[in-house]
Amino acid sequence: MLPDQKAKALAALKRLDGLSKKVATQMDENEHCPEILRNVLAMKGHLDGVQEHILESHMHTCAEKNLSSPKDKDAFIKELLTVIGLSKR
Repeated sequence: MLPDQKAKALAALKRLDGLSKKVATQMDENEHCPEILRNVLAMKGHLDGVQEHILESHMHTCAEKNLSSPKDKDAFIKELLTVIGLSKR
């Protein structure tokens, strides 16, 4: 991974870890549902960011190599479409 993208993804994962613990505590303490939902939505945002950073790094580090041959190009495009399709679920 590109160092900058890796650092951003890891930072977002650390925030996710903290939010996950906070949501579990909020649920254990029967906090007001909208407060819990705000943190769950924040988690989704951070997870989307992690996905973006990994995909961007992949495009920068692997695209040129894989797009140079027709065989690798087809496999690379199929791989990306599969990953992007999974992200829409």
